[in-house]
Amino acid sequence: MSHKNFFISTLGSLVLTVLVVFVSVVKIQLVYAAALTSLSDVQSSVKVSTLSDHMIQFVTPTGIAAGQSFSVTFPSGYATGTFNINNFDFATSTSATCSGFTDATIAAAPAGLTWGVSVATATVYVISGTAVVPANRCVQLRIGSNAVSQASGTSVITNPSTPGTYAIAIGSSFGDNGTISTNIITNDTVSVSATVQQTITFTISTTTIYFGNLSISDDKFASSTNTAGDSSETIAHSMTVATNAPSGYTLSLRGQTLTSQQNASNTITAMGATAASSTLGIEQFGIRATSSGGTGATIDATYNSISSYGFDATATTSATFATGSGSTNTTTFGLRYVANVGGTTEAGTYVASLVYVATANF
Repeated sequence: MSHKNFFISTLGSLVLTVLVVFVSVVKIQLVYAAALTSLSDVQSSVKVSTLSDHMIQFVTPTGIAAGQSFSVTFPSGYATGTFNINNFDFATSTSATCSGFTDATIAAAPAGLTWGVSVATATVYVISGTAVVPANRCVQLRIGSNAVSQASGTSVITNPSTPGTYAIAIGSSFGDNGTISTNIITNDTVSVSATVQQTITFTISTTTIYFGNLSISDDKFASSTNTAGDSSETIAHSMTVATNAPSGYTLSLRGQTLTSQQNASNTITAMGATAASSTLGIEQFGIRATSSGGTGATIDATYNSISSYGFDATATTSATFATGSGSTNTTTFGLRYVANVGGTTEAGTYVASLVYVATANF
């Protein structure tokens, strides 16, 4: 072989070797970073110049190896406030579905399985010590008062003062990256108003009841159906109250005891504010009541005994008969009236005009 041919052959081999090396280098340079998927940033507010919590999530195709980190950079306009580890939570899921998160232990600097979280200007860095996140797993970073894993966080990031679309950049030391777009608006709050009209209903089942003839030998009970009255206790009439008043209602009673139509100075003695039992041979006029249905009803002690009666109203002064503590469906009061006379009770026709008033406390 001539020297010329040997030189050409040797030169061709050298060129081929260089080309192989060059191609190998080019192949290494063509490895691209992976794009993050399922990116989102759930904010507590998107109103301009308003403190907002952030819950940033994304799926990393590559995963995070020990010692690696990722960063979240807020664009110009956001004010990130003062760094405090209590305002951050970092969590990972067991799949790419961004559910079933487990919070990691975090600190200002990474150490072992504890992740480090720090802030530089508008960038938040999350750094692994020895902990790893497998490929295709979802990670979550909570910033603000929604950070409750290790402590109670506070909102620290303020939205931009100008409405518009802003891009939050997610980067990493392992190559995965992405962008989350947020839209800040002038006002994100819809003011809703409504009015519930005040209601109160009050009924009295009948406005005429009868005792009939009174006798020292028999206590008498008023009846709405028997003009002669009854010898045994019966519900003379009922009253109902219903209201949506927040502070309930007051049911009052005003009126004078049984009074002679022939001589107004002749009366049957009222039983008074302290309930007493019915007793033959002495003058007595009294009422007792029970309630059913509704909620919060309280009958005044003068009238709520299970077997005794009272009456402390006058023609000019109202007495509290019952109260309700709050809004209630229909409460029904059943009223019993008793009357007794003594041997010297003056003859005559006796009547009483009793006024019941229900007042709602709105």
